[in-house]
This record gives sequence, C-alpha cells and structure tokens, in this order.
Amino acid sequence: MPTTLDIDTLRALLAIVELKSFSRAAEQLGRTQSAISLQIARLEAVVGHPLLERIRGRVLGPTAKGAELVTHAREMIALNARAVAAMRRPASDEPVRLGMPADFLERDFASAFDHIRSRFPKVQFSVRTDLSARLAEDLGHGRLDLAFYKRAPSNEADAAIAFEPMAWFGQAPASSRSDDTVPLVTFADGCAYRGEALRSLRLVGREWTIACEARSLSALVGAVKAGLGYAALPVKLGDRKSLRHAGDLVDLPQLNAVELALGIAEGCNLPFTRAISGIIAERCALA
Repeated sequence: MPTTLDIDTLRALLAIVELKSFSRAAEQLGRTQSAISLQIARLEAVVGHPLLERIRGRVLGPTAKGAELVTHAREMIALNARAVAAMRRPASDEPVRLGMPADFLERDFASAFDHIRSRFPKVQFSVRTDLSARLAEDLGHGRLDLAFYKRAPSNEADAAIAFEPMAWFGQAPASSRSDDTVPLVTFADGCAYRGEALRSLRLVGREWTIACEARSLSALVGAVKAGLGYAALPVKLGDRKSLRHAGDLVDLPQLNAVELALGIAEGCNLPFTRAISGIIAERCALA
C-alpha cells in the first residue's frame, strides 16, 4: 500500500522548523500543542527517521533527514496551493459561455459584471442572447456553461431565482377593434412570454393572430408603441419601457407569473461558475 504524506502535517513540520517551538507552531496553526506533537510523531513513524533535533524540550532545528523532508514539504505545499488555485479559476483562454434572454441585458448587468471582474480579474465571457427554449436546450447539450432563461413555474431541479408577474401592454389597431381576435406582438416560438400569452388565450377560448414577431426587445417595444397589438411582458419590463397597460382597456385573460431559472452545465467548474452565477442572479433577478 503506498505511503501518503499529509499536507497539514507537513505544514506543521515547517512551522516548527521556522519558529523552533511546538507551542508557537500550534498557536500559529490554531491547533493544540499535543495535536501538533502527535502529528510529528506519526510523520516520523511514516518516514522512519527522527525529523527534529531536540534538547530538553527545545527545538534546535531539523535533522539531516528532516531538512531533506522540509525541502520536499515546501514543494508539495506550493504545488497543492497552485492546484487548488487552478481549479478555482477558469482557464484564461476558455471564456465562460453565458446565455440569457435579450431582455436580461436591460437589468443591472453592468454592475454585476463589474463585481465579477473585481473578484475574478482574468475571467472572460462569451455572451449569447436567445430565446429561453433554445438556451435551455443548448445548456443541456453542453453548448453553454451557464444560462439564465424564462419558463413556466415548475418543480425542475435547476434553480429558480425569481418569479416575474406578467401583464398585457399595448392596444389593438383601430381596424381590428371590432374583431374579437387578439393581435399579438411577441418574440418567436420558444419565448416564455409568448408561451404564457398563448396559454392564457387558449384557456378562455380567445382567438389570436401574430401581428408582429419581433427579433429584438427594441423591435418589440417599437411595435407595441406603434399600436400593432398587445404584448405579454413582465410588469417591471413593460413599465421600464413606458408601455401602456392594456388591462383596463380590453378584456384580456389573466397571466401567470413567469419563472426566471438559472442553469449550470453538467461537469462545469462548479465553485467558480456558481460564484459568478450567484453575483449575476443577485444583481439582476429582481431588477
């Protein structure tokens, strides 16, 4: 069976050699003197040699074998520290692939990134905006490392970080106001906002038509302000864009909240990735 040297015990040996005292080494390491003494005794048993020169309880220094082990110990402790640091940071040439819906950039995103860079100055991002359904799919297939996306409230394993109340915004064009069909301004199929709008209309048996399928948030906002139809959006987003609430103008069905979820790809660098995802979630989820 291979012999393994314990890193904490090697740290204790170095502290004793540097301080020439078991008691001071124990104080520095936050251990009891008896615990330090036991560690050294076990280490000497493992290597088969006395490691410290002692006279009447005083430590004079390492023995010849002890000095040899001290050299190895310094290398092993330094290598351990480098290995831990390497595992806790991303490779400098491998950016974190981050996905999010386009409207997520309307939140406190700059502040979140500033905070991340202050903690992880070497981090690089490759950011992609897309429909929530595509982001969730790409995360599951390993094409993204980290993704924020919208969905109907669920009991799925990945973390929900916020629930966003929804409302109808906009108005129908004058030419269609006598028709019971609801003209919709929405993103493409795969958007959680679109999914909730259609679910609510089907539930009450209302007919609908896609008046404008926007490819960006600015296009959607422009279409709503131009009076092309109604959009189902989070209340805070619609208010931030100064859109007109439709609830008191037309008989549209009640909308359920949409869930903002956070997903991390399987096998990703969890300590680092969870740290940056937590920063983004904290700054952006409720904005």
